[in-house]
Amino acid sequence: MLSVISKLRENRDILVFSSDLSENEAPTGIEYTDLLAVQDQLDNMLGNALDIILETPGGMGDVVEDIVKLVRAKYEKVGMVIPGVAKSAGTIFAMAGDEILMGPGSSLGPIDGQLQLGNGKSFSADAFLEGFEKIKREVEETKILNMAYVPILQNISPGEIQKCKNIQDFSKSLVTDWLARYKFKYWDRHTDGREVTEYEKRDRAKDIATDLCSQSKWLIHERSIKIKDLEDLKIKITDYSKTRN
Repeated sequence: MLSVISKLRENRDILVFSSDLSENEAPTGIEYTDLLAVQDQLDNMLGNALDIILETPGGMGDVVEDIVKLVRAKYEKVGMVIPGVAKSAGTIFAMAGDEILMGPGSSLGPIDGQLQLGNGKSFSADAFLEGFEKIKREVEETKILNMAYVPILQNISPGEIQKCKNIQDFSKSLVTDWLARYKFKYWDRHTDGREVTEYEKRDRAKDIATDLCSQSKWLIHERSIKIKDLEDLKIKITDYSKTRN
């Protein structure tokens, strides 16, 4: 099947980066141990264009950044094929492609950073910051601190607030940079014929990154973002179910 896909895609090299999402014990997220395996596979490829078949629940954004650097140092043209799900850090990964290929059953996900608490629970950095800002606005408007917030605020350190901001900014900066540099690389003209400027590419990329990071927009981190959702965000998606030979 990989040979068939390669031929359909003009004999591109293919890298499969896939997690067994049904496995309960083995690690499924993107992590540091993946770097050597990716480098090893890339060293054995000889083509000038690459498709990455991506299936992952997410993982470490800094590892995704390193993988993209490896891939982009070797290939000018990169397609991201999403047959199933590529959530969280997988969605960030997908934004580094010149082309994103999905089908009716494919989905990406929100990229709001997740923080781990000492009790093993995780929460959205964006939701954390939104809740904190809500308390601040209420205090500024009423000049009174609701005593119900006191136990919550006592357990929040300035470092935790800054960490949430840093996580969100990191996700946004990667997606903004990669969309503007790679996904929008061949976007030269608007539909009315006007030339697309580099500022317009970056401005749209920033808006998309902000939307993908918004907990209030998607409500839950596990939300499935489908082709129509991405097109509404003004990301061009290739629906491979409509281009079969």
